[in-house]
Amino acid sequence: MSKKVIIIRNAYSYDFGGGERFPVFLAESLAAQQIEPVVVSSNNTLLNFTRDRGVKAVHGWWWSRQQWNSWRIALFPIYVIWQFMLYWWYRQLFAKEKPSAVHIQSKDDFIAATYAAKHLGISVVWTDHADLKHVWRNITAPLKNPIGKWVYRVAKKTDAITVVSESELKEVGAHLPESSPIRSILRVVYNGCPDVLDKYPPKFRDGALSFVLASRLVTDKGIGDAIKAFKDLHQKYPDTELRIAGDGPEQEKFATLAKDTDAITFMGHQTDPYKVISEADVFLQPTYHEGFSVVLVEASMLEKPIIATAVGGNVEIIHDKETGLLVPAKDTQSLAAAMEELFVDKALRDTLAKNARAQYEKKFVFDVIVKKEFIPLYETTR
Repeated sequence: MSKKVIIIRNAYSYDFGGGERFPVFLAESLAAQQIEPVVVSSNNTLLNFTRDRGVKAVHGWWWSRQQWNSWRIALFPIYVIWQFMLYWWYRQLFAKEKPSAVHIQSKDDFIAATYAAKHLGISVVWTDHADLKHVWRNITAPLKNPIGKWVYRVAKKTDAITVVSESELKEVGAHLPESSPIRSILRVVYNGCPDVLDKYPPKFRDGALSFVLASRLVTDKGIGDAIKAFKDLHQKYPDTELRIAGDGPEQEKFATLAKDTDAITFMGHQTDPYKVISEADVFLQPTYHEGFSVVLVEASMLEKPIIATAVGGNVEIIHDKETGLLVPAKDTQSLAAAMEELFVDKALRDTLAKNARAQYEKKFVFDVIVKKEFIPLYETTR
């Protein structure tokens, strides 16, 4: 392999969703196309997942303090010192590894790793997993959001910035001046996933129906709504069950909400969500907001009927009554009605599943995305 790409992704220790699996899938696809990948992260779950799949991983630096608004702005000088230290760490890493490109996917690294790479003449690509729409708020307002302004200035040095959906592109662009040069390097590149359907064939059962939800366990992911909607459904149709895969800071809260229903199972963190999704009949994604949901693509790849909320990038994957059912966010009655509709209508389940799979094959096969979209970006230096 003559080329090497360093992929950087950091997140909280309890985060391990599509944004955290993305760099590993990207690395595997690059390796298959004779480009050597190295994944850098401080997230131990991500690092273990990376190494388990035979990809080189480096334990990086990351500061868990990510909120710098309000009174915390007074700590900005400390943040500058942190970035200076991080810059030198990345500069030493890049000098040692000698990558041809660096692909950065987390906020603090946007600054330090970009400076380090550009000072060494290395191409830089950013992928925004729904962070920049928050990071760039108030960047044109005096005395506000100094970190966001810094990220904005550094962004002008990058070779390309990809966002994960048209919805995200619109939200990110809303914070940029009309004349911003960054607009010319912003582009939508959908996330995808590897095609492993042959390893996880669909499993449907007559009569009984199981729903699965795979997510970080926090309120904004709609976990409570799914539990309430399922409890309503289960009272009417006892031959149903709900499986919830994942963990998070509000796990006990949701366990308490579900404790009076033995048909709800908390499965904990799943390194391999494909198995859990493949063994259920219907996939749920009741989130309140979403940049682009890789897990919806994964459920589509696994040929599952899907119910999702009509928010953010979800509507670019799920087309109502075609590749799934869309419901309003925070609407447990609509969610329960959609669950009942799929329980009673097997033909609809089969149609939605087949259509979702067909759309995946057309738009979201990750090897194709990497070859056509990302690799050309690595070869461009401004």
